[in-house]
Amino acid sequence: MNSIIQDVRYALRGLRKQPGFTAVALLTLALGIGANTAIFSVVHAVLLRPLPFGEPDRLVQVFESRVERGWTRASLTHANFWDFKEQNRTFEGMDAYQGLSLNLTGFGFPERLDAARVSAGFFSTLRVQPVLGRTFLPGEDDPGANLIALLGEESWRTRFGSDPEIIGSSLVLDGDSYTIVGVIPSEGPWLSFADIFVPFVHIANPDRVSFELAVIARLNPGVSMETALLDLEAVARRLEEQFPEENGGMGVDIVPASNWVADDDLRRALWVLLGAVGLLLLIACVNLANMLMARATVRIRETALRAALGADRGRIARQLLTESLVLGLLGAGIGLILTQWGIDFLKAIDPPGIPRVDQVGLNVSILVFTLVVGLLTGILSGLIPALQMPRTDFVTALREGDRGAVGSRAQKRLRNGLVAAEVALSLTLLIGAGLLIRSFSELLHVDRGFQSEDRLVLAVNLPGSYDGQRTRGFLQEFLTRVNSLPQVHWAGAVHMRPIVGGSTGMGILRAGLPEDPDEDVPWTGWRLVTGEYFRALGIPLLRGRSFEERDEINWRDPMSPRRVVLSQRLAELLFPEEDPLGREVIMWAGQDNLLAEVIGVAGDMRERGLDRDPTLAVYIPYYGSSWSPVNFVVHTVGEPAAMVPALRSVLADLDPNVPLSDVTTLDEIVDDSVAARRFNMILLAIFAGVALLLALAGIYGVQAYSVARRTSEIGVRVALGASGETVLKQIVGQAMRPALIGIGLGLLGAFALSRLLSSLLFGIAPSDPTTYLAVAALLAATALISCYLPARRALLVDPVTALREE
Repeated sequence: MNSIIQDVRYALRGLRKQPGFTAVALLTLALGIGANTAIFSVVHAVLLRPLPFGEPDRLVQVFESRVERGWTRASLTHANFWDFKEQNRTFEGMDAYQGLSLNLTGFGFPERLDAARVSAGFFSTLRVQPVLGRTFLPGEDDPGANLIALLGEESWRTRFGSDPEIIGSSLVLDGDSYTIVGVIPSEGPWLSFADIFVPFVHIANPDRVSFELAVIARLNPGVSMETALLDLEAVARRLEEQFPEENGGMGVDIVPASNWVADDDLRRALWVLLGAVGLLLLIACVNLANMLMARATVRIRETALRAALGADRGRIARQLLTESLVLGLLGAGIGLILTQWGIDFLKAIDPPGIPRVDQVGLNVSILVFTLVVGLLTGILSGLIPALQMPRTDFVTALREGDRGAVGSRAQKRLRNGLVAAEVALSLTLLIGAGLLIRSFSELLHVDRGFQSEDRLVLAVNLPGSYDGQRTRGFLQEFLTRVNSLPQVHWAGAVHMRPIVGGSTGMGILRAGLPEDPDEDVPWTGWRLVTGEYFRALGIPLLRGRSFEERDEINWRDPMSPRRVVLSQRLAELLFPEEDPLGREVIMWAGQDNLLAEVIGVAGDMRERGLDRDPTLAVYIPYYGSSWSPVNFVVHTVGEPAAMVPALRSVLADLDPNVPLSDVTTLDEIVDDSVAARRFNMILLAIFAGVALLLALAGIYGVQAYSVARRTSEIGVRVALGASGETVLKQIVGQAMRPALIGIGLGLLGAFALSRLLSSLLFGIAPSDPTTYLAVAALLAATALISCYLPARRALLVDPVTALREE
C-alpha cells in the first residue's frame, strides 16, 4: 500500500513539473470522458431509468394492428378494448386512456385544460397512489355515475396553490360541474400529459371503427409477454370471426410500457450518439498513449537511472501505469464539470422529441460510470507505454540518451500505428456527421406541399353543447371576422393541425367498379376543412374548386349529398389517367360505405412530417360537423404573434366562455418536427469536430516529436547539399503515410458502421459517395498541414550547429 501511495505522489510531482503536457493531457481526457458522461446521463434518464410505478416490468402497452392499412401498432377501438379486457386470461388489469381537452370556466378568463378519460381501474393497474384524496372506484365509470375528477399534481400546485381544501370542491368543465376527489402525481407516462382526469364512461353500444384508446395492462405474476401475446391473439381471432366486417385482418401486439418514454427511432439515435462518444473516447486514449510514449522516451535517462539504482522493470512499468491512471481520474473529475455544463445547456434548450430532459443530471449511477470510464481510460492509455518498458536497453539509454534506446524503431512503428488508428476513428465520426448534415439539408429543402411562413396556428376548444349547426355558425362568423381584418390574408379551419395533429383514416374506393373481395382498399387520411384552408396553408388547388357553404354535409342523413377534395396522389391512384371531377368515391369503404362526389384536386402535402411521404388525403367540408377542438391556420400580413390579441377579441365577442389555446406559428411546428434530427446532427457534428482536432493534434505531436529527434540528421543532410524541398517532401511524405493508411481504414469502417445511421437519414444513402470523398479530402488536407508545419520549422536549423552536435 505504501508503494502505491509513493507511486501516486511521484506521478503527481512529475505532472506538476510538466504543466504543458499535463494541461493538454487533461483537456484531451476531459473532452472524451465529459462527452461520454453527458450522453450516458441522457441515455440513463431516457432509456435505463425504470418507470415510477410499482413493478414496472409487468406493465405493457396493448395495440391493434391492420396490416392491409399499414398499421402495426394502432390504438384500440372501444368495443374491442372491452372484449380484450373481459376475455383475456393473462393480465391482472387492463385499462384505457384517451386524451381530450376541457374548458375550465369560473376562474376569470376561460382556460383550456389537457385532460384524459381513463377507466376506473387505470391508477390501480399503474399502482399509483394519490397525493391527496383517492382515485376512481369501481363503478364510477358506469353510465349515470356522478361527475367526478382527479387533478394532476402539477395543475393542483400551479393553478390552485396546493390547496388541500380542493378535495370535495367543484370545477366547471365544458359547462358541467365536476367534484374533485383526489390529486394524482404528475410524473411518468400517461400522467405528465394531463391537467385533470375524468372517468371513461362505459357506453352501451361501443363501436369497432374508432381507433381512439391507448391501452395499458399489467401482466399476472410469472406470465411472460410471449404468453400474454398468444392469449390476446386468440381473443383477436375470435373477435375477427364474430365481427368480420369491422375486424377483418385484425392483429394485436404488446410492447413494454417503457416504450412509451422512447420509441424505436429515439432509442437507436441515443445508442448511436453513445457509440459516437465511445469512438471519441478511444481517440482521446490513443492520443494520450502517444503522448505518454513520447514522454517516456524523453525521460528514458531518468528511468534508466532508477533501474541502475535497483528499481526492477515491473516497478517502473507500474509507475508509468500509475501516472496514466492519475491522469485518467483527474480527467474524469474535469470531465464531470464539462458534463454539468452540457446538462445545463441541454435543459436550457429542452430539445423537443427527447423526454425526461428534466430528469437528466448527475447521480450515483452517473458518478460510478464516470469513475469506471476514468479508470479504463487511464489503463488503456498507459498500457502501451508500460508494455514497452521490458524492451528498453537501460545501459545504452544511460550512455546515449533517448536516441540510443533499443526498440525506438519499434516504438516509431507503434506511434505511426496509433496515428493511423486515430485518423481512422476520426474519419468514421466525421463521415457520420457529414451524412447527418447532408440528410438534414435534404429534409429542409424537401417539397412540403404547403407554406409555413407567416402562418399562425391556434385551437378553439368548443364545449360539448355545440352541435353541428352551432359549430357551423361559430366557424362562419369567426372566419368572416378574422378574414376581414387588414392584417390577415386568409384564415381557414381544420380538425387536426398540420404535422403534429395526428391522423384520422378511412378506407376509400372508386365508386361504380365491380366489387372485388380480394381488392386492397387504399387507406387514406381524412381532414375536415373549411374552404379557406387551402389558401391559408398555401396548398394549390390543381383542379376544380374548394368548399362553399352549400357543401355542408348532414351526417344524420345517409342520403345527404357529400362533396370532397382529393389529394393529387389519391386522385391518380383512384382515377389513373382520368379526370376525377364529378366522379364518385366510397368513403369508409367496408364500414359505412358513404358515397361522395369529387369536386377538386389539391396538391400533395407532407401531412405527417417532412420525413414522411406525401399523404394520401381526402378533404371533407367542416360545416355540418361538431368536431372539437377546431384548429385555425391564419396567414398574416406581418408578424403572426402580433395578431393574437385581435383573435382573442374576436373570440371573446362570439363566446366569452371559449378559450383560445395552443397558439404557435407553423414555422415553429415545422421546426419542432425536425428538432430531434437537428439535435442529433449538432451533437454528432460537435463530437466529430472534437475528434478531428484531437486527431490533428496527435498527428502534429508525433510529427513534431519525430522532427525534434531528427533535427541533427536534417541539419547534416542540408549541410551535405540536400535541398530543402527534397528534405521537406521526404519528411512530409513519411508523416502522411500513417494518416493515409488511417483514411483508408476509416473509409472501410465508416462504410460498415454507417448502416447504423440508416433510420436517421433522409434523402441520401448511408454510402453516399459525395460525403465520403468530401470528408476524406478534408481530413487529408488538414493532416497534410499538421505534417507540414513541424517539417517546415526543422529546415530552419543551422547546418553548422547540427554538424557540431553530430
